[in-house]
Amino acid sequence: MKNHITYSDLMRNAEAYLEIRLDLTDPVEIGDFAALFAGFGAEFERYLSENHPESAGTAKMYVSEVRKGSVIAAMFANIPDLIGMADAALIALGFGALFNRRLRDFIHGKHLGGAKKSQLSDVSKTVQALANDKNGTMSLKGLRLKENGYETEFEAVFTEREARDALVTINDQKAELDKISASDHQRVLMTFTRSDVGNAVVGKRSGERVVVEDISEKSRALVYGSDLAEAQIKDEIQNADENVYKRGFIVDLNLVFAGPRPVAYSVTHLHQVIDLSEDD
Repeated sequence: MKNHITYSDLMRNAEAYLEIRLDLTDPVEIGDFAALFAGFGAEFERYLSENHPESAGTAKMYVSEVRKGSVIAAMFANIPDLIGMADAALIALGFGALFNRRLRDFIHGKHLGGAKKSQLSDVSKTVQALANDKNGTMSLKGLRLKENGYETEFEAVFTEREARDALVTINDQKAELDKISASDHQRVLMTFTRSDVGNAVVGKRSGERVVVEDISEKSRALVYGSDLAEAQIKDEIQNADENVYKRGFIVDLNLVFAGPRPVAYSVTHLHQVIDLSEDD
């Protein structure tokens, strides 16, 4: 009969792990409390699936301490037999560093490229409890096992104000995704009157102008409504054999208004590129 392995045994065998500490001044709503762990767990599993698919499904998260005003949890990849303890340590610390960067981007108003609403919801779960507190903090600490015990590799601290700022950005990006999924004009022909090979910020005006004759003969500024649409169209501009002005783009788009006046087209999907120079 195999010996029972306790949580403490697993923790003692961890080469490195991510410590998540939530310090709150107010009582936490039980749904926000549970969502914190669900959000971090889902993000860790997503990280493993995208970066270490052979290790997917091995994420472990344990609440190691709960006391008045504080919750301390540990997260690590329980996979030393599969890839080696050193690599397992890199996975845990790598996830912590990546999550820190992503949350900082949200705090500063930057959207997460390529994110779906499910991922945005998972990230929002990790900061909901903190955002609802008056003066709380959440810290992420990457710890690696050394000769004399665990030593801190990196540490990041977030305030309740930063959590609220992150949620504003996340909700804005969710709203943008809602717009993308319901374009007002579908499968219309768009042609370029001015092109630019440089990258543009999604949701902002690019240096390009286009015409959509189904809507108006007037050229308007082009806005990329998604990272995918921009990547596909930029590839056609930069690498296509034909001049971009001889090509038509079948797209889904929305009109962008400044007050009552339409000023730009926001392209959300590219369906097809056609050659306009062919003889009838």
